[in-house]
Amino acid sequence: MNVARGVGAGLMLAGTVFSVLAAWGVVNFPSPVARLHAATKPASLGLALVTLGAGVAAGSWALVGIAGLVAVFLFVTAPISGHLVGRAAYLAGHAGNLVYDDLAEADSVPLRAGEPYRGGFSSARWVGMVVVWMLMWRDASVGTAIGGAAVAAVVETMRSSYPRGANRNPRGLVVFFWRYAAMVLSSNLRVAWEVITPRNDRIREAIVAVPLQTVSLPAALLVANAVSYSPGTLTVELTDHPMVLYVHVLHFTTTDEVRQQVALIERLVGDAIT
Repeated sequence: MNVARGVGAGLMLAGTVFSVLAAWGVVNFPSPVARLHAATKPASLGLALVTLGAGVAAGSWALVGIAGLVAVFLFVTAPISGHLVGRAAYLAGHAGNLVYDDLAEADSVPLRAGEPYRGGFSSARWVGMVVVWMLMWRDASVGTAIGGAAVAAVVETMRSSYPRGANRNPRGLVVFFWRYAAMVLSSNLRVAWEVITPRNDRIREAIVAVPLQTVSLPAALLVANAVSYSPGTLTVELTDHPMVLYVHVLHFTTTDEVRQQVALIERLVGDAIT
């Protein structure tokens, strides 16, 4: 138990440090879009570590499970909110002193989600919702399971339509999430370093257009989200016809470097889903 408390305290301390650095970056970074790098990266990791540490310190698998749900929620939603807020800041003229800007002359076409289609009852989603229900209640009793099964059945039955999905490659997904975890850690450390070195003059903001090779909407969205958690980059726009990703860069050197970085992520995504 003492070991668990020590590990939990260490995780909470690390999470607190990342959260403080995120707040510092939001205050001190030079532009609203640059501040989103701090708000979407160290802030998400910091809260995830704090909740995970609390679960470990309490010796509760239920709390650890809830911490996992919190982490998943953060890492799924933070890139989307960063994308939308960054786009709004750019359109409002608050993108900062950009040394390079491909978006200024872009003819943006809204990305269409495509036609939805009616789907049937999914046992996998139903089971997943039951598990989430039990984790949230922190109770593995038969009664809680039955209640969760009933609620999940109603939700799944009421689901009328959803965007067409993608084919998944399990091995590719494992490789992608492994590399993605490494990118998350690297990007957080890089933003943290920028926060604690406020006089660092290497920050050169730019927005680079990166044409995507994929024609799959799920793949394009996953690339856009992953880019927001890769070191030094943040998605601010995704357009259609053709499909182009506009990436805000903290440390701009060349457009080729940015496009190579995004191309690597796109290849990982392409191996995971099509």
